[in-house]
Amino acid sequence: MKKRLICTALCALGVAVVFAQENPAEFSERADVLSLTVEDAVQYALNNSKSLKSAAIDLEIKKRAKDYSWNTFLPSLSASATAARTNYSTAYNSAVSGITSGAASAFAGGYTAAGENAAKAAYGSVIKKLDDYDDNEQNHWVLQGNVAAQWNFNLAMVESIKIAKNQYESGNLTWEQTSRETEVNIRKLFYGLLLQQENVSIQKESLSNAESRWRQAERLYNSGSVPRLQMLNARVTYENKKPEILNAENSLKQSKEMFAFLLGLSYGEDFELVGAIEFSYVDVNADELFRTYIDQNRDIQDLRKKKDLLDLSIRAKQLSTFTPSLSVNWNYNPTLYAMGEWSDSDLGIGEAKDGGALSFTLVYSNLFDMLPFSSNMQGIKDLKQQRTQLQLGMEQLYQNTEIEIHKLVDSLNVAKENIEAMERNVSIAQEAYESTLKSYNAGQTERLELQDSETQLNQAKLGLLSEKNNYISALLDLETKLNISLK
Repeated sequence: MKKRLICTALCALGVAVVFAQENPAEFSERADVLSLTVEDAVQYALNNSKSLKSAAIDLEIKKRAKDYSWNTFLPSLSASATAARTNYSTAYNSAVSGITSGAASAFAGGYTAAGENAAKAAYGSVIKKLDDYDDNEQNHWVLQGNVAAQWNFNLAMVESIKIAKNQYESGNLTWEQTSRETEVNIRKLFYGLLLQQENVSIQKESLSNAESRWRQAERLYNSGSVPRLQMLNARVTYENKKPEILNAENSLKQSKEMFAFLLGLSYGEDFELVGAIEFSYVDVNADELFRTYIDQNRDIQDLRKKKDLLDLSIRAKQLSTFTPSLSVNWNYNPTLYAMGEWSDSDLGIGEAKDGGALSFTLVYSNLFDMLPFSSNMQGIKDLKQQRTQLQLGMEQLYQNTEIEIHKLVDSLNVAKENIEAMERNVSIAQEAYESTLKSYNAGQTERLELQDSETQLNQAKLGLLSEKNNYISALLDLETKLNISLK
């Protein structure tokens, strides 16, 4: 068995090599053509669609906002350093402060001997500092540091986290809906292109038959068997079909270019469709589908998410209006340099002096926002009315969706009946054409009768394919409407 498979593969490879050698241009051209089944086309579009990539970026932004929505609880933290030159010397100012302190000590002693001695000692110390004082530039400079932190909290901040989560879920629904719409559109266009290709193929076959009849009439005319008028009519029929084919081919070319654009292919990149307009019938009941799957409709799910978002926005606005905010502030403000010395110097100001504090504050941002006629309260009323409008829209959407489901199910049933009728019609038209062709070749039937028979056959074939395409289109729309697969 393995030897047979290897032999078959080698034979096929040999045939391909011989074909490539004899027809290098054609072989190269076919090798460059992209073959696409309907599933390949869908996957290609999902991977390359610009609209999907844009929707994915929007979804990523919303996801990042949801994942890091907790950062609203982070405090603000700042650090700074200030260098200032005073108009007076910091050392001299310190000495004057010493005199004041000494005088205070004297008064505190009540002019006693001890108080007097203390005052003299303080005065002597100050005088010594003043005697030693040298008004240098460095004694005019002060350097202070500052580290401050602030943390604010309001119950509305909790609702903001829920809002971010809701917006991500809504964005995810939008992305899924865009993806599904892309898939459905690609499938419809794929089968539509197959229908156009079949139409061109049938018209080319009809053109070939018209040419054969013209050549036959020409031979019969040259042999004197038919009049010149019959030969000319056959040629006119043949020539009249050429513009129809050219128009059909141009329409097919434009449709393929649009299809390639939606797939994300480069302009002019050639491709071929692999497949046929085939499907399996489904047996569905409109009422049962509506009852079972209506809540899976993406439009309804999207409206629900929007309603939830409005509810959260209303609650957040109410909480920010009627509940106080807690503000926690902490400040560290040390003096790092003064009197020409750094804070850790034994001769200078000693250790860094902290002028900071820790505070807790409860505050209402604006009490006027609570008044019924304030812009804030009017905004809350507007949000409530928007929620009511959304509820009405949802009820209307339920009704419209139910109607559309019934219409689509009716379209499926009608298309199925038409397909069965068209299949019988194609068989009858094929048999009639073959019989008419034999009669025409035997000289027993007029050319116009044969032409009418061929036209009827072509119309029957196209009608059958068109009804099959209608069935597939209705089935795709029904699956999209209910967000399910009926295959």
